Amino acid sequence: MGAAAAGVFLVGEDNGRTLRGASTGGTEPLSGPQVRFAGTDVTTGERLGPGKLGGRPVVVTVWASWCEACAKQAEPLLRFASSHEETAFLAVDTQEDAEAARAFLEAGGLSIPTIADEDGHIAAKLGIRELPTTIFLTDEHRVAGRWEGPAGVGRLRAGLAAARAG
Repeated sequence: MGAAAAGVFLVGEDNGRTLRGASTGGTEPLSGPQVRFAGTDVTTGERLGPGKLGGRPVVVTVWASWCEACAKQAEPLLRFASSHEETAFLAVDTQEDAEAARAFLEAGGLSIPTIADEDGHIAAKLGIRELPTTIFLTDEHRVAGRWEGPAGVGRLRAGLAAARAG
C-alpha cells in the first residue's frame, strides 16, 4: 500500500475540499505510513528526501510550473515557511526538468529544497491525484494529513498541527 492510504477525513472549508489524515483508532498514533523517497535538489545538486531533513515534521508540496493552481500555493507557502523555521519544507516539482523547477522557484521567490520529478515516479509513489498536493509528515516521516489543491496559511497551520500531534 502506498503513502496515500485512506483515513479519517477532517472536514474543512476551502472550496469543499478536506484535509485527509490517516488513523488507526484507539490509542494508536494518528499518523499513517512512513514516507520514503529521494532525489536531487534542483538548486544545490544535493541528494535529499524526508530522511535527510532530520527528526522534525516535514511539509511536502507536490506541484509543477505548468499547473495554474500551483502558482497560488507559492505565496502562502512562502509566508508559512518563513514563520515556521522549526519545520522542514520540501517540494517535488513533478513532470518537468530541473531547469523548469528552478524557474518556478525563482518566479515565486522560493528557496524551498526542491526535487525535480521528471517522470512523475515520486508523485505516483505518493498517490498524487491533483496538483498541488501538500502532505504533512510527522517527525518520524509518517503521513499525518494531506491537502489536495492550493493550501492557504490556515490549511498549512492545521496540517502542521496534525503532523506535530503524530
